[in-house]
Amino acid sequence: MNFKDRIIRATGKKTPFRLIVVDLTETMNEIGRHHNAKGFALKLLAENSIASIFLSAGLKFAGTVSYTTTFGGEITKIQTDSTPMGLVRAMIPQAELQAIGANEPALVPQHVQVVKLNEQGKRVHESIIEAPSVSVGQNLATYLLQSEQIRSAVGIEAQYNAQDPSFLDYAAGFYIEAFPDLEDKDINLIEVIVQNLPKFCDMYKADKGFDLDELLDQLRGPYDIEVVREIDPKPFCPCSKDRMLATLATLPLKDLQELSSENKDLNVVCDFCRTNYTITPADMQEIIAERNKKI
Repeated sequence: MNFKDRIIRATGKKTPFRLIVVDLTETMNEIGRHHNAKGFALKLLAENSIASIFLSAGLKFAGTVSYTTTFGGEITKIQTDSTPMGLVRAMIPQAELQAIGANEPALVPQHVQVVKLNEQGKRVHESIIEAPSVSVGQNLATYLLQSEQIRSAVGIEAQYNAQDPSFLDYAAGFYIEAFPDLEDKDINLIEVIVQNLPKFCDMYKADKGFDLDELLDQLRGPYDIEVVREIDPKPFCPCSKDRMLATLATLPLKDLQELSSENKDLNVVCDFCRTNYTITPADMQEIIAERNKKI
């Protein structure tokens, strides 16, 4: 049974804070199928993607947030790109996915890197912090405090199905941002609300999916909130053959000539959506010809 994914953004009507809740279950199940991701790897993909969505929701322009977590161990990195309109793509190195299957990998968290791009694809912000935990929510809260001086409460959790680890039962999360003028008494109350929040698994029912409205109601506590926007997230990848050709064109001319000398099709797979593009010998010759014109 399919359920509708949602991103709900809200603010306090009289209290200066921002609240976002996300259900990304079906979006991540689709992305997971493209990667053949299972079990813990699928869980990590989903949780990393929710973190990216929380950051892109704060963009003041139609740009992109790239959120990358790096590890020591059997998985080296997870990267998610998302936009303020809920478009998402994510990747884990394919060879590492195939090696671990549905098993839980040995992981040592290393770094979190956040890159913000504007509408033209130019970097307007980049920050790297040491990842204090395997918990994506804790890492995001640490990044926000260290790099953007934002006080926040973050909860992110994805759970894969016990009988079939190739799909998620749920992938959900919340983000509360304290604006600078939020009073200490309200901060303390919000901390109590978060500490007493029901477990995510208790807000999931197999026949109904994850109850995002219940999560929102629990988090608002005694505060009046205004829902600013509700968005339907979806998988999206802007890759194309032209983009792949443009990437190939950045290789050293010697490498391009070696590839061309083999005189056979070259298959290039997008790391994010796993689309396979065929680069023909004629395509390679055209790239080389253009490069020679610039010499």
